[in-house]
Amino acid sequence: MKKGKIFAVVGACLQLGPLFGLMVSILAMIGGVIHMSDFDHLGGVSESSLEFSMVVALYAPLLGLLGNMIGYICLLFALFASRYRAPWFFWFMTIYSALILLLAPVGTVLGIVVLVYIIPRKEEFYGRRSHLSAG
Repeated sequence: MKKGKIFAVVGACLQLGPLFGLMVSILAMIGGVIHMSDFDHLGGVSESSLEFSMVVALYAPLLGLLGNMIGYICLLFALFASRYRAPWFFWFMTIYSALILLLAPVGTVLGIVVLVYIIPRKEEFYGRRSHLSAG
């Protein structure tokens, strides 16, 4: 069960990847603007530092999205393979799956699959078993 919890926590943390990618991209763009205001000894803009800022600004969001996808795979592994069940995980997956419904077409399919799987199994996440269903 510890393995599932580790995958769930890591997956949830990696969902912040696009946010960090966006922050790094914004900081790189600000750095690029600052480098544009700095002139080298010939009176021109240093192209190598400006080029580096542009490359970082372009690739940082992509790396954030890659982290996001890896995190979602970790979440799915915790849910389906490790069968991790906790109340916070239920609510996290419910809210997150509802949000990714907007990311058509793949996000819509994954969101529907996860919601259809977890909503009927809410009792498993809270550890309560109905005595009527046990008979």
